[in-house]
Amino acid sequence: MAYLEVRDWIKEIKAKSKKDGVLKEYGDLSRDDLLKMYRTMVLARRIELEEKILLRKGLCRFFIGCGGKELIDVVIARALNPADPFIGYYRNKAFDLYRGVSIKQKIYEAVGDVRSESNGGMLQPSHSSYPELGILPQASPTGSHALEAAGLSEAIGNPTPINGLMGFPNGRFKSDSVVCCSIGEGATSSPEFHRAVFYSVYNKTPNIFAIYNCGWAISTSVNEQFPEGNPTTSFEGFKRFGLLIEDFDGTEIKESIAAMARMIEHVKSGKGPAIANINVTREDSHSGSDDQTHYMELKLQEYHIENDPLRKAARQLIDDGLFTPDELSAIYDQVDREVLETSAGVTADIHYKKPADVLTKVYSYNYDTAAERWNKLISDRGEIRTARYREFHNKGYFPTAELPENQPPMTIRTAINYSLFDIFMLSDDTVLLGEDVADFAKEVFEKGEEVTGKLKGKGGVFLTTKNLQRVFGQNRVYNTQLDEAGILGRAVGHAYQGRVPFPEIQFIDYMSPGYQQLKDRIATTYQRSNGKVHMPMVIRTSYGGYKQGAGAMWHSEANLGTYINIPGLHVAVPSNAADAAGLLRTAFVSKDPVLFCEAVALYNRRDWNGYNIMARYPALENLIPFGRAEVYNQRAKNLAIISYGVTIPMSLKVMELLAERGISARVIDLRTVKPIDWDTIAQTVKDCGRILIVSEDRFYGGVGPTIAAYIADNYFEWLDAPIRIITARDARVAYGPDGDEICIPRQDTVFDAAIELAGY
Repeated sequence: MAYLEVRDWIKEIKAKSKKDGVLKEYGDLSRDDLLKMYRTMVLARRIELEEKILLRKGLCRFFIGCGGKELIDVVIARALNPADPFIGYYRNKAFDLYRGVSIKQKIYEAVGDVRSESNGGMLQPSHSSYPELGILPQASPTGSHALEAAGLSEAIGNPTPINGLMGFPNGRFKSDSVVCCSIGEGATSSPEFHRAVFYSVYNKTPNIFAIYNCGWAISTSVNEQFPEGNPTTSFEGFKRFGLLIEDFDGTEIKESIAAMARMIEHVKSGKGPAIANINVTREDSHSGSDDQTHYMELKLQEYHIENDPLRKAARQLIDDGLFTPDELSAIYDQVDREVLETSAGVTADIHYKKPADVLTKVYSYNYDTAAERWNKLISDRGEIRTARYREFHNKGYFPTAELPENQPPMTIRTAINYSLFDIFMLSDDTVLLGEDVADFAKEVFEKGEEVTGKLKGKGGVFLTTKNLQRVFGQNRVYNTQLDEAGILGRAVGHAYQGRVPFPEIQFIDYMSPGYQQLKDRIATTYQRSNGKVHMPMVIRTSYGGYKQGAGAMWHSEANLGTYINIPGLHVAVPSNAADAAGLLRTAFVSKDPVLFCEAVALYNRRDWNGYNIMARYPALENLIPFGRAEVYNQRAKNLAIISYGVTIPMSLKVMELLAERGISARVIDLRTVKPIDWDTIAQTVKDCGRILIVSEDRFYGGVGPTIAAYIADNYFEWLDAPIRIITARDARVAYGPDGDEICIPRQDTVFDAAIELAGY
């Protein structure tokens, strides 16, 4: 039923006398409360109509239907504390409006105007981001946002202090917050939604998962997805552990108010989370490109119209004598004028995006401001390190009480361990989570020193996080379930709350289950929030082969090309202890998500075929800027080898062997492969003219070909020979030393290519 037809239908309702005590049936809400709720519903529907009008005019490029969800939106918005975080999806227009988003901002969203406070015109309409109103950034892959909700609630409940390194002293949200996640019934089929409910049950966090069940995910019926068409069915067993399941009609105002009150009471009691299967209607098709009349039978179409919550709520409010038909129908005319006037003003002066409006909101990292943050931490707490390291040594955690920067050259593993200790000492805003990262399981740790003091502890499968839990406690360093998507989603919650999480993915090979969290949510947050929400996070992961044959498929991946193709993500790859420390510090204070790749083959290695790769731990003040390469043998001009990570020691050994042949080779250690130091590469091409690129990544979409393409496109005339690229073979690494030999770059291959290139 069209907007004005609903108005005219209301006018035909017969006015009723007010019932005594009727407001108790509405949860003791006042008449003004109910009027605001209904007016917001009408406003959301009218803005949706305006979006469709603008779509026909070519001013709005996309339409997503929210009609039928307005009642439950305003019921939830009214029931929650205004500061409670809301992690929704693209059908929550009425919720936004109730929280205070203006008509103008919604029209800005519709036309993609750069003045949109929500997302600056980055996203389609109804993808909201109003963090000042507790509305956190939304994205199109809807099922994945549930993990953020579970993670945020867990982060809010974590008692570790938040000092405000990221700008939120004591945390973004209060400790008694309820975290509400709205989601369509189709998206609940995603594994991430199921994991989110599991985590909230496991941690007994105050989460509410509101499933808006209109019966259709585009043209897929809810009965094709769940037994009895009910997405809560698979969670019945969790009721044993405190999960409340509600099943109610979101088109009935009294029923919805009562059910929401029960859920809030339950989650605030500490018993556990709540999940609701909420019947809603779909007053329009899924989106502007869909037509539900093609697949929804006529009788069902009529059901949705007849159960339109705007109609049903009006009928109920009038029948209870709270409002007259004229009072409610007048809202339609008032809202119509407001939306028309606002829309005309916006569309007469649309501000379209310029390149800088988009490109400056992908990354927030700035080296100077990052260095300021780091130096402030040193200034505030740096003096405690001497006493603390003496304490750690006395407890047997380190072999010496000397500060790490005063020690002899060390391995990468040792430097990473020291770096994490330094970072955790300098700031309370850090947590580290992942599989096996803690020294002990929670139940062992809680037995105290009497038990743990007799055990060596774990601290990561490569011991990079050893003793961190012993020192900084279970709330800051803890094991997670074996679930990469869950590790990253829960880390997002900590970042939202104001911490800098260090989630660990044990091997980069196992990033795949968490790829959607990384690519679609973590890396996009800054851009899709119009630069208002940062996602500070250091995702540590081991990568690569050269494990003396111990690796194989899923333990020897080095496919960094996959990750440099993700806008919004920095990728750091240290090749020695000094760089590992300097880059990890920069990552910590960058305010952006950083994928920190640690070569397993270098963790404990002291030399590469006789070439010493040990390095001193850098002075605490030293950071390494992203996108700044290290140049070895800078005066060499016969040729240059460009590489990174584990193939740097190999390249340096080749450089040494070439010198014995009278060939001077320069080696460029990129240190970060996103961003890449293009200036150093350009100067190297001009100086040397012969370029050999060595990458453990594969050829297709890899780092090596990316660099080669850049050189060929920009500096072809400076080349004295064809660019040579050595990459891993187009196969997953096979088991055994022979597998390494076949599949990944070898020292002799690099040497032979360099000899050939030098003689070209």
